[in-house]
Amino acid sequence: MGEMCELNGTGDTKVILDPKNEDEVEVAEEQFDKLIDKGFLAFDVKKSGDKGIQIHKFNAKAGKIIMVPSVQGG
Repeated sequence: MGEMCELNGTGDTKVILDPKNEDEVEVAEEQFDKLIDKGFLAFDVKKSGDKGIQIHKFNAKAGKIIMVPSVQGG
């Protein structure tokens, strides 16, 4: 099973998906693209706790994807 977490003002929103289920993958990929368009950054994080790497394209086989809103300074 895969997991995509969106960090937001209410905490986080999780999408759980089975990479073998085309419908679940399609919904998760649409959400991923929508968040990227809003300026979110995406990180592929291994469940072992290792440092995640930034990704720019959805990968249904990633164990866990964390979506983080961009931070703007001024």
